[in-house]
Amino acid sequence: MHELNAEDFHLLTPLLDGLHAGTEIMGAVLSGHTRGRIFVPKDGDLRAAFVYDNGFCVLAGERPDTPFATACLDWLQAPAQQDFFILYPGHAAWEQVLDQRQAQGVQKLQRVAFSYDRSRFAAQRTEQPLPPGHRLVPLDAQLLRHLADGGQYPFASGMWASDAQFERDGVGFCVLHERRVASLCYSVFVKGARHDIDICTFDGYRRLGLARAAATAFIDACLRRGLEPGWDCFKGNRASYELAQALGFKPVHEFAVYSWNLSS
Repeated sequence: MHELNAEDFHLLTPLLDGLHAGTEIMGAVLSGHTRGRIFVPKDGDLRAAFVYDNGFCVLAGERPDTPFATACLDWLQAPAQQDFFILYPGHAAWEQVLDQRQAQGVQKLQRVAFSYDRSRFAAQRTEQPLPPGHRLVPLDAQLLRHLADGGQYPFASGMWASDAQFERDGVGFCVLHERRVASLCYSVFVKGARHDIDICTFDGYRRLGLARAAATAFIDACLRRGLEPGWDCFKGNRASYELAQALGFKPVHEFAVYSWNLSS
């Protein structure tokens, strides 16, 4: 594996064409919105790439490379790297290679990609008041840093090159209960005008309509700015799947990913 310098990321732009899955992740790294890293099989070999972004990963290239895929999995599961990953095979042909590898603890799961339907959102839109003591506010750099520094949701801050860049280029809203973030919805991956969603409601605040309120505000802000909201989730995540549909998203295709969590 050879790691590319950030100034050379643009050389891999042709690999974006025809990706079966992971386009939003690779696109965000290539654009510099995130602190991602990119590896190729060897120096000068741009026929395949491994894109890494805070645990979200893509194997790109139409012709799968077994030694390269094995090296990527070994790198991901090294003790010093991290405690989880979700690996997107950019083309279905990578699945056979990854299936044969059978890395310990790695699960093959299905995710669902959605497309946004503005008219469907308008037809299904409902406005429910927030519970007493809760308020909807924009998610800014200060709140993002608070989530990270306080340990409540450090993942969010790590997805952007800087908090200031998120505040300038991202979209986000959260529901506060007193001074605590109860639910949030924000741009996690940005590729052109498409802003893919990360959404989370914390323990003790679920089933109160908070995620729907934050996501509705997110979608409204995207539409005002001429942006396209994006959504995908695990097929088995019924809460996310049903919320996406309630917000005007339609399932368009399923794809396999490989998920590993050290704590599971």
